[in-house]
Parts: sequence; C-alpha cells; structure tokens
Amino acid sequence: MISDVMQYEGEYVAVPVNVHRVNWLWVNPEVMEKVGVEVPNTLDEFFTVADKLKAAGYIPLAHGGQPWQDATVFEAVALAVMDSDTYRKAFVEHDMDVINSAVMEEVFTKFAKVMSYVDDNAAGRDWNTATGMVIRGEAAMQIMGDWAKGEFTAAGLTPGEDYLCAAAPGTAGEFTFNVDSFAMFG
Repeated sequence: MISDVMQYEGEYVAVPVNVHRVNWLWVNPEVMEKVGVEVPNTLDEFFTVADKLKAAGYIPLAHGGQPWQDATVFEAVALAVMDSDTYRKAFVEHDMDVINSAVMEEVFTKFAKVMSYVDDNAAGRDWNTATGMVIRGEAAMQIMGDWAKGEFTAAGLTPGEDYLCAAAPGTAGEFTFNVDSFAMFG
C-alpha cells in the first residue's frame, strides 16, 4: 500500500504527489508488423519475438544503461518469474531464503537473457533517448514506467495506433510502482 511506504515507525513522513506504474512495455507496432510478430505476453514469448526482431536487423529492446533503468528491467523480470508474494518476500521483506533460492537464480538468468537484446551502445543512455529509439523505429520495445508516454505524446503519436503499451512480459495484472513524494522532517 502507498500509505505504508509513506510512513516510518507508524508516523507519516512523506506526502505522495503522484504514483507511476513502472512495469510497462512500450512498443512500436510498425516494427512489429514488418517483422510479423505480436506484442509478447510472457518472457518466453518475449525471447521468441526478440530473436526474430534481432534477425530482422532491429534492436529488440531499447534501454539506457543507467543503474535505475537496469533496476526497472530487473524488477519487471523478477515479477514475471516470481509470484507477487515471493516478489514481496524478496524485495520488501528481504527474506534471505527467497533471495538465496533457485527462483532468484532463475530471475538473474532470465534478466541476463533479456538484457542480451539491448544494443551495445546503451551504457549511460538516458531513458528518453531510448524511448526515442522506439518512436523512430530503431528499436521495437522498451520496458519503462508510464512517464514514457510523455515522449510519445510530445512526438505527436497516437496511442493504440503509432505506439502500443502493455504490461511488461509476464506481469499482466501485477503492478510495480514508484511514488513521487515530498518528505517531511520533524
């Protein structure tokens, strides 16, 4: 709950300004149509689609190699591999049994495979530059929060026609979020 993360030791220490869903997949439908692939719903579908995109000469996954962007993709992959309770145990409760489990090994294996579809020039790239790659059709997809919509809107694109947005593969019905907030010190 958002109210829980706004508190410390039972006292409110922050005020939420807005809430963002982070686990989105932004897609260039023209690129997907040219290659004859559909928006992937699972990680396995993502790998199949990404292989076809790569073979056709497209960057399957636009990404900026900054730590917070790596974490965004990692969290989406973790949520796809784990159920929400296991995810919570690992990343909220820091349950060492889950952190040291075979399921966590699978998360890292699949994360490495997802990241293998990112181009070699991603290091240090800003998120909006990666979004621009999807907009221009250089890349087919990007895993990024809902703030990416602003880039598509600023480019004059129409949702559902010029770009698509779906839950990150394997995370339909699950939401990772971040909250922009003002902290208060007493």
